[in-house]
Amino acid sequence: MIMRYLIYFSFFILIFSSNNSFSDQGINISCVNMKNLLDKEYIVYKYKFDVTTFQYYDHDKNIFIEVPNKDLTIKKDFFAAKFPNYELGFQINEFEGKKNPIMSMSKYDYINNKFLDHYLCDVKVSEIN
Repeated sequence: MIMRYLIYFSFFILIFSSNNSFSDQGINISCVNMKNLLDKEYIVYKYKFDVTTFQYYDHDKNIFIEVPNKDLTIKKDFFAAKFPNYELGFQINEFEGKKNPIMSMSKYDYINNKFLDHYLCDVKVSEIN
């Protein structure tokens, strides 16, 4: 009986005295419309993509929207978030002679069956606790 309590106590101390913490990684994505790159006051659209969700800030509704990853289209160098009227497609592009790949985003309008805008994106890895 005493041995069992010693084992439990040791296990308890081991778990709660550990300083190691593990977190998942995600990415923060910032995109600018390519038509507006040379403007002095362009809008930066911010997105987050992690293990469970894709998040974006809806400027019209003034709120953050979360889309579960199970609802995204995810391929090797591409992922897309589909909404009722449009789709946001993010793609990694590798160019010959360039060291780092570039991410771009395209907004596709379902109603008019055409691409509306194309964006150049910056990607940063982030830790998620």
